[in-house]
Amino acid sequence: MIICIGREYGSGGHNIGRRLASNLNIPYYDRKLIDAAEDIGIHRSVLEKADETKASLWRDTPQYDVSEVRLRGMSANDIVFQLQSEWIYETASKGSCVFVGRCADYVLEQTGVPHLSIFITAPFEDRVSREMERQKLSEKEATAQVRKMDKQRKSYYSYYTKRSWGDPHDYDLCINSSSYGIDTTADLLTLFVRSLEEGRFTKK
Repeated sequence: MIICIGREYGSGGHNIGRRLASNLNIPYYDRKLIDAAEDIGIHRSVLEKADETKASLWRDTPQYDVSEVRLRGMSANDIVFQLQSEWIYETASKGSCVFVGRCADYVLEQTGVPHLSIFITAPFEDRVSREMERQKLSEKEATAQVRKMDKQRKSYYSYYTKRSWGDPHDYDLCINSSSYGIDTTADLLTLFVRSLEEGRFTKK
């Protein structure tokens, strides 16, 4: 069972994905960059900054002369997406796991790997409150952070998939984490996944 989770910022997608993977006893991957990042000639800090972002058209974007010929001339953002996409496909081909973000649903759809695609949402006010508590931010700071990260994720997903981020038509299941709480949401998803595995539901 390969599970891909998209999430609005502050909806608890990271914690839900981690608990879901733990419940199912399968690997969980979120900020997993290619271990050999430095080997291609770009410092890891550059690649981490480029993670889940697209290159800006409004400022100069360095084109990197990296060790791998196929990646030369690409922006750090495109290199990260390319390497992560290859790693996601290779990892999914080895067995069950949970991916969070990184357009994993689109990557696996394009490569023909069966998967379950989930999008986790929550009301804006709840997400702001959660980030205020989690990061010890003021309401103004948390509001700005949530808006910034939602915009960044939407832009990134739309750029690389040509889809609308969060469009329910592109996911198998959408769930509001505020309706049940983080832990219960993860537990409900666990029950759903296990029902799929047991054949009680069949994905068409």
